[in-house]
Amino acid sequence: MITRRAFGLASLAALGLPALAAFPDKPIRILVGFAAGGPADTCARLVARLLGESLGQQVVVENRPGAGGALATRAVKGAPPDGHTLLLCAFADVLNPIINPAEARYSLVDDFAPITRITGVGNVLVVHPSLPAKSVSELVAYARSRPGQLDYGSAGIGSASHLAGELFGGLAQVKVTHVPYKGTAQAQVDLQAGILAFMFDSLISALPNVQAGKVRALAVTTATRSPGAPTVPTMMEAGVPEYDLTSWFGLAAPKGTPAPVVERLAGAVRQILKRGEADEALLLLGGEPDDMDSAGFERYLRSEDARWKRLFEAGTVRIDK
Repeated sequence: MITRRAFGLASLAALGLPALAAFPDKPIRILVGFAAGGPADTCARLVARLLGESLGQQVVVENRPGAGGALATRAVKGAPPDGHTLLLCAFADVLNPIINPAEARYSLVDDFAPITRITGVGNVLVVHPSLPAKSVSELVAYARSRPGQLDYGSAGIGSASHLAGELFGGLAQVKVTHVPYKGTAQAQVDLQAGILAFMFDSLISALPNVQAGKVRALAVTTATRSPGAPTVPTMMEAGVPEYDLTSWFGLAAPKGTPAPVVERLAGAVRQILKRGEADEALLLLGGEPDDMDSAGFERYLRSEDARWKRLFEAGTVRIDK
């Protein structure tokens, strides 16, 4: 005889299992809010190729650059919550709603179902060789003796390289002058020419110049040392407490996506990131594969959201300059 409880459990299973067994029953799209060829796009295409092989279904990448990544983010927010439209989410998706909530019109922590983090990469603090600073503490002392006189370049207002500089100024309590560029290429040229004193450059772009003696590397911006430059200390190790700026990339689905679908995607991505080719591809970006389950990724996102809100509210970081 079938009891009412047994019938109820069977009914619940019947509601979830067929949907999961059929997933994915059509191609999956990963929307990227940045142009093709950049780190976000590279991560998305790596995951799309390997995930497609794992799930036996086509996974395509669609680039929708604009509004600092918000165009793609809003598109995924409004997509059907069935796991077939995903967002290649990034550090910018936490910052956009803090910096410009009216333009962003989304909350990464409230409007999405986190799947997993793919990798985290950092910038590196580099100075012109003529600068008499061979460590971060020496740079801080030099900057304090010349308030406002040291110029640093960035990829533009609100970019990670800009935020890295503002976080340095705020936490180290030094006054430095921001010079925004349209990308880091010209900033790199001006740093090597001695026009800029320092900048926070991507590790991949900076390393060849460091090795050639054109610039000097002082520290990386991540909380742990980079696998691409294991001998370079972190900013915290170099004497700037609480300094952590990690440009991370992950996957998220629209809020309301069934938990079994989210978990299946998370498990599949975590498995493919253990392949040697994933490790090699991410190392070229200056990162390494992560291994976060969906709950862990959600905790990380909420922690990052709260931390950066505190930094902006306290005035430690400002981007109006």
